[in-house]
Amino acid sequence: MNSRSLPAPALRLVLAAALAASGYIHAQLYIDGYRFVHIIGSMFLLQASTAFAVAALLLFAAPLLLRIAAVAIALGALAGFVASRTIGLFGFSERGLQPSPQAVLSVIAEVLILLVVGVWQASEAGHVPSRSRVAESGVGEGDQAEGLAHPVGHRRLHDVLWLLLPVVVMAGLFWYGRVHTPNYETSLFGSRGNDARLLKAQLGSALLGLALIQLLLALWIYGRLPALGAAPHGVRTTHRLIGLTAFLLSLPIARHCITAYGVQLTDTRVALHSLIGCFLYGAFVAKVVVVRHRRWPGWALPLAGGTLVTAIALIWYVAPFWYLNGSQAPGL
Repeated sequence: MNSRSLPAPALRLVLAAALAASGYIHAQLYIDGYRFVHIIGSMFLLQASTAFAVAALLLFAAPLLLRIAAVAIALGALAGFVASRTIGLFGFSERGLQPSPQAVLSVIAEVLILLVVGVWQASEAGHVPSRSRVAESGVGEGDQAEGLAHPVGHRRLHDVLWLLLPVVVMAGLFWYGRVHTPNYETSLFGSRGNDARLLKAQLGSALLGLALIQLLLALWIYGRLPALGAAPHGVRTTHRLIGLTAFLLSLPIARHCITAYGVQLTDTRVALHSLIGCFLYGAFVAKVVVVRHRRWPGWALPLAGGTLVTAIALIWYVAPFWYLNGSQAPGL
């Protein structure tokens, strides 16, 4: 076994444990009362969610990106800790090491995260051979490339890791929706109650329209619309811009839904709306992941895109269509 890889499993487990501990502490404080603190409550929940997600991913692999994410989570928590005890943070302030013992334990966990990543990076830097040492040792460029190349099994592990990201997003949204206390007075662009529901139904219908345009453009790009001929380059650019517009349009709708109602499983229609809403953002992430990994099978991107359009159509049927159709829809 390469000596460079010896500390990696232990460091990875310690880093994941420290992140999970920090996330657990912030989640506990959120549930115990911080969720009622303006902005701070949401920040605690965001910290807990991201810490749990990165900790889970570290159990499978530890690319540099995840280590950077761990450092960002720790620094963000420590910066919030210091600010809340000095200048204040969004009008919120704490005293000393209160609440006890969570404050001390959280600081210990976050300092440990920084130390582990620092030791890890120093360990790797000390084992990376320089070009001069490689030349002196007589190792050819081909041998060097072979030693540094990722084996097939390693690439597959990274592929599995990326595929877990949509699951983490769905699970995080579902968890937040269940523990969050609904605020039925939440506004959407200044509208509340029935006015907000009407506005969401209209925006949701516009989102479906954009999704259908996306579908038609994708069929054109893939040559499934022979009457139109080959798609010019501008069609691909338009496809991406409409996709970005659809994603941005969905955010205020989703924010109002999860803030005002959370994830509710009271009846079939409401449960479908909640579950498909969580699934929708997992599908968004899945499509982005597939787009960024071009070595995957050719059917992966059409499958991801088709799943996303289907999810948007279903959520439109159980919510915007249901509301605009006088609170009724066949089968619901």
